[in-house]
Parts: sequence; C-alpha cells; structure tokens
Amino acid sequence: MIRSMTGYSSAQREDDGFSVGVNVKSLNHRYLDILLRSPAGAEPLEPLIRQAVKERVARGRVEVVVSIGCSGAVGAPINYRLLEAYAAACVRLREGGLAGAETDLASLLRLPGVIAAPNGHLPPEDFDRVRGLLAAALEDSLAALNAMRAREGEALERDLRARLARLGEIEAEIGRLAGRVTEVVRRRLEERVREVLGLVELDRSRLAQEVAYLASRSDIAEELTRFRSHLEQAAKLLDEGTEIGKKLDFLLQEMNREANTILSKTSDVPEVGMALGERAIEMKVEIERLREQAQNVE
Repeated sequence: MIRSMTGYSSAQREDDGFSVGVNVKSLNHRYLDILLRSPAGAEPLEPLIRQAVKERVARGRVEVVVSIGCSGAVGAPINYRLLEAYAAACVRLREGGLAGAETDLASLLRLPGVIAAPNGHLPPEDFDRVRGLLAAALEDSLAALNAMRAREGEALERDLRARLARLGEIEAEIGRLAGRVTEVVRRRLEERVREVLGLVELDRSRLAQEVAYLASRSDIAEELTRFRSHLEQAAKLLDEGTEIGKKLDFLLQEMNREANTILSKTSDVPEVGMALGERAIEMKVEIERLREQAQNVE
C-alpha cells in the first residue's frame, strides 16, 4: 500500500511528574527534510527524534514539535523571572479587559521556558525518564501519522490506477489510428501524383518506396512500445507500494517524453493526424494529472 506524504498526529506520555508531548506534521517534499522545535536545553534529545523519524518516514517535510512539562514535584529547575513575567502579563490582560478568569499556576508552569528542559542539570535518573517518555511519545505519534498517511494513500492509489488505465486506453486508440497511416499516406501520394501526371501509368515500385519513406517519418511503433512498458512498470510500482514516489515521477517524465514525440511525428499525417493529435494531447493531460498526484506519494 502506498502512503501519502501529508498527515498530522500528536501524542503525550506522562510519568511521575513529567509529561512529554509530540506533535508531528508532514508535507510534500522531494526528499526527507526534518524540522525540529523543542524547548531550550533539549538539544541532547534531538538525535533521538531525528533517528525515530528517519526509521519511519522516507520522504517529505516533517515538522516535529516537542513540549516537555513538569508538575514541579520532581524539583525541576523553574525560571522564576520568566514565570513572574508571564503572571504580570496575565494581570495586565485582565485589567485591560482582554482576558477573563485568572490563570492558574499549573497553566503558567506549562508555558514555554518556565520549566527548564531536561538536560545535564537534571539528575541522570530524571533525564533517562524524560528520554524514555519522549521515545514512547514519538513512537505513538509517528505510528498515528503513518496510519493517517496510509489512509490518504488508499485514495491516491485508486486515482493513480484509474488514470493509468485511462492512459492504456488512449495508447490503444493511438495504436489503432497509427495502423491506418501507411494506407492513408499511400492513397494521398497516389492522388497527388495523378494530379501531376494525369493518366500516365504509375511506377508502383517507386510509389511503394516513397510511401514507405513518408510513412516511416510518422512511425510511432517504438514510442508506443516504450509507453506500454512504462505503464507496466508504473503498475508494478503501485503493487510494491513502498517508497515509490521518486520512481513513479521518473516514469511519468519518460511517458511525457514519448507523448511529445508521438505528437510531433503525427501532427502532419493527413486525415488521421487530427485524431492522433487529439489523443496525444489527452495523453499528455492525463500524464500531467498523474504527476500532480505523484507529488503526494512517499
């Protein structure tokens, strides 16, 4: 099953006065790009966060926001100056009519920077406890993120398969029209020669050579063969269902190249040229729609 690159999740773990929250949001990106937002002093925990994301996400811009709180019962360092500033700001807001009920102490302690992040200032046993909470919260949040991306991936896969099927139909239509090219070229050339030479007997051998030459300039058999091969490879990628975004995008670029060649070779073919051109343009439109969807695939 394929996965979308977009999703959101959050998780929280608590233990003996400490709480760790993790919010994860993923967006489309060509490569894996991890953006971290964590409390000051939490730098020692960032390698753990990055490694956890790399193990579960292959591609996309992943934003991870970590919050670390403490009830105060474990003796974690409190930034009293900042706490006082927050409390004073709340008083001013209430006096100005911009806030309602008084803010309780527990809410103030959860504000950014009031409780120092776990670092070397905490006893090792407290640091290890917070590290374990973070690892568990990351596991929960990333699992929920991938579950959401898998659900979106199901809808993406249905759309991709439908569009690939339509491209197969267009390719078959172009193949049928292309089969008429040689006969159309022969008839048109014969008519033009008769207009010039009147009733003079035509040199059938020479005419056949000219027809073969002109038809070869519009021959798209190789392009159609390669296009069918790309369609088959794309279908196999969807069956594999893991980390296929980049490969699928490459195949779609190749399909678009074949469609451009088909369009250029058949634009001046008499009688069937317009029908071939319409199908080739429709082919390009479907490829572009597929490419837009492929940008969402991990």
